[in-house]
Amino acid sequence: MFKTKNFILFFIGLAAVFSEFLLVNIRYSNQSMVLDEFSFFKTGNLISGGMTLLLIVFVLLNIFSKSKYRNGVLLALLIAEIISAAVVLVSYAVNDKDYKVILYIAFFILKVFVLVSSVLVFFSASKKLHVFNSLGYILLFFVLMFLTTIYFVYNFTDNADNYKSGKKKADAGVILGAAVWGGNRPSPVLRERINKGFEIYEKKYVPKLILTGGGSPNELTEAEVQKNELIKYGVDPRNLFVEAKSNSTNEQIQFVKTKYYKRFNYQKIILISDNFHLFRATEMCKFNNINADSFSSDTPLSAESYVNFCIKESFAVLIFWLFGIG
Repeated sequence: MFKTKNFILFFIGLAAVFSEFLLVNIRYSNQSMVLDEFSFFKTGNLISGGMTLLLIVFVLLNIFSKSKYRNGVLLALLIAEIISAAVVLVSYAVNDKDYKVILYIAFFILKVFVLVSSVLVFFSASKKLHVFNSLGYILLFFVLMFLTTIYFVYNFTDNADNYKSGKKKADAGVILGAAVWGGNRPSPVLRERINKGFEIYEKKYVPKLILTGGGSPNELTEAEVQKNELIKYGVDPRNLFVEAKSNSTNEQIQFVKTKYYKRFNYQKIILISDNFHLFRATEMCKFNNINADSFSSDTPLSAESYVNFCIKESFAVLIFWLFGIG
């Protein structure tokens, strides 16, 4: 009985390490990065790696425990861990982003279930699997994680104060795209981003601006609208670079990284967007080893709107941290 317990626990730990490897591989492949660029100190790696290490610790504690365990409970945890790895493997064959996210979330819930249950079983006198207790702690885990992320997004502060002396410079400013209205004019949100980009260009914080954002058929792209407005402001067109195909923040960051940051050996860029959006954008840059400061646009938002945007962004941040999807 004792040997059977250790055998099952060993394979729980082995399956956990394997599924963590799959998760890390997904996280990096979704960012067009290779595992040679792995760093444990990236936020997503810290979260999932820390969870896996904690699980391994409790696997070992359970192995060395002299208590009598129920093999059925341990087998249930092993099956859950194997299913989580299988879910990740299935995701490799799925192309639709929304379906991938659903599979990733299912995988992560199973991972948390195994971790929480392993801890509870160790401390349980009966060594039973109390499903409702596990679900309660899982819910608490996700609530705390989400609230912590909201805190970071809501309280994010840009780097504008660091540039007031005029001594600090960057290689380029990057205006992240936003909606176009009427097919050829900037929405109020995009207008404020354009204004902020022009401001840092005029103050000579950056010598050039990279304009990002695609568009719908039969209308100007977000980047083209930005360019037209900045030329009206008097910016030399030779200092404006257009990316007009991206449909997400992640695609914009990847374009900047590939076409400019690495190609021209940039040392620093400045991201321009709304404050609630900048935390996620800077996290993407950190993960991709892009040295980026940020300037927040002056888009007026009510307190209610700002909170709503922060909640949506917090969910997007967690998805990026855990799975590398932007």
